Amino acid sequence: MVMKVNDIQLQHDSFVSLHVQLHNQLRQLIVSGHWSKGTLIPSEIQLTNHLKISRSTVRLALQQIELEGLIERRPGKGTFIIYQPDRERQKQLIAFVTNDFNNAAAVNLLNGAEDQIRPAGYRVTFNNVQNSQEEMELLKRFQQEDVAGVLIWPNSDHTHDPQQHAKDYQTLDLPIVFLDRNIAGVDYDCVTSDNYGGASVLMQYLVELGHKQIVFLSHPKMDILPVMERYRAYQDVMWQAGLSPQAPWLIGDKEINRNRALLASTDHNTLEFQQIKDSLLNTSPRPTAIFALNDYVAILAMRVVKYLNLKMPEDISIVGFDDVDLAAHLETPLTTMAQDTFCIGKRAAQLLIDRLDGYARGSRCEYIPTQLRVRGSTSVNVLV
Repeated sequence: MVMKVNDIQLQHDSFVSLHVQLHNQLRQLIVSGHWSKGTLIPSEIQLTNHLKISRSTVRLALQQIELEGLIERRPGKGTFIIYQPDRERQKQLIAFVTNDFNNAAAVNLLNGAEDQIRPAGYRVTFNNVQNSQEEMELLKRFQQEDVAGVLIWPNSDHTHDPQQHAKDYQTLDLPIVFLDRNIAGVDYDCVTSDNYGGASVLMQYLVELGHKQIVFLSHPKMDILPVMERYRAYQDVMWQAGLSPQAPWLIGDKEINRNRALLASTDHNTLEFQQIKDSLLNTSPRPTAIFALNDYVAILAMRVVKYLNLKMPEDISIVGFDDVDLAAHLETPLTTMAQDTFCIGKRAAQLLIDRLDGYARGSRCEYIPTQLRVRGSTSVNVLV
């Protein structure tokens, strides 16, 4: 029996090297028992052709799993799986699932989780999924494979049919802890940033600088937990200051990830760039400050401001949320709210381990504190 080459899919635009991606997926397929002992794995040529990668990349990944004792090469016959999963050992496996490994936050979440999981005697498997359908298929497979539990940063596209997605989750019999965001109607533990508290501090800072015309800039996925909390804080602080909150400026047609935001910031013809430009040109009075949903959206807004020959922060102040690596190194460093994603991952792993150790009370949602980073993209409002 030959295993299906279609079980493997690589992301060619990921910063994770192709041979590492291939090694991780091959290892997961074998260790989980999805590819069973004694079966023939796809040949180097099959893997090369299917994955559109070099033969040397395939060989490097195969050499690694051979050194781990998972496969055996038999001259003239092919490469066979020699690993037999131990069901008791398999129950010590925790799966980490993300929707965007290109996002540095995912790496920090994973590192934080591993820091808690490994000393507790569990092993971690990493998984990246592109949409909610892949996400659910993967979770159902984990359930069949007796994976101990799952840490997951859910996809946002489930909002197309949130009720059905929630029902799908409710059918699972698997310990799960959500990272960063939850799914409405699903009773699982969740660990996220203090999005409301952090956004409130950002808004209060802008108000103290004298800004009265402040807008909230976001993608249209406003029902994601962090987005809802940040916008709620925007509204509350505006009301508390005696100001009128504005409807959010919504750009794009889906959640904007790192790659999309950076592409839009360099291509003036993208939908997102044009929408911000049109909003700045057509809104009267023009806002003196923009609270961007996250740092990458803030960076895009900064590029539009520069394109329009507006001065920052003299004409307009901009703040973000996350404190990504780029934020402090921009031409005008970005004022933002820093999240501790390492701590989120670590704490979520502890909640999952608690469940595995027998904790059976109601679901918990914990909020990790954030920290204000004041930089050059904000200043006192002199436009009165």
